[in-house]
Amino acid sequence: AVVSTQSTGDATEKLFKKLGFDVEPQENLTRTQLDDVLSMIVNDFPALDEYNCFVAVFLSHGENEVLNCVDGKDKKIDDIIDLFKGDSCKALRGIPKWFIIQACRGKSFNTEVLIDHDAKGDDNDIEQQSSKPISIPACADFYISYATAPGYYSYRNIRNGSWFISDLCTTITKFGRYEDVNTMMTRVNREVALGRVVPVDGGFKRQMPCHVNMLTKALYLDRIRCSKI
Repeated sequence: AVVSTQSTGDATEKLFKKLGFDVEPQENLTRTQLDDVLSMIVNDFPALDEYNCFVAVFLSHGENEVLNCVDGKDKKIDDIIDLFKGDSCKALRGIPKWFIIQACRGKSFNTEVLIDHDAKGDDNDIEQQSSKPISIPACADFYISYATAPGYYSYRNIRNGSWFISDLCTTITKFGRYEDVNTMMTRVNREVALGRVVPVDGGFKRQMPCHVNMLTKALYLDRIRCSKI
């Protein structure tokens, strides 16, 4: 399922349909309508416990960890995520839940800094546990992708849309059949951070996406239908 607070355009809807998701687009919601949609998903969505992955995409204005609804009222991002934790949403316990949030998180602008060279990372894969735990934390199996770091502005091109969403869709289209979500989001971080700039006097303004990873297994989008977690 894919849900948004404002119009997503076609990009994310087409992307997740192509990946085999059942997509439920929601556009231009008031605070009450958003609450109703979230309640329906958690409590009344048909056969929710039969899905192998849940994705919620939010494209909205925002600031200080809230989303702005079309009626001018705010919805705290933490309140949304709390609805899907294991102690609130039994149907999605142990199932990966990916929240993609395209919204500003403040009014600061990310300025550039200079480095001498790229740091080299470790290409080794993390070994996965072979056995399932008897119990898991209520906040387990979440992956939350923010368009920008806390306190900073998120950019959107009038013609091409959000930098973050555009690079996310391009990256998943290219690598989604064989790379896990966390690896792909590192690629998105690099594309946005190094490839997108707003020229200003004497330098550039930039953007840095960030992600909160509470998954207990690597999430591969092409395997969601054949390996229930």
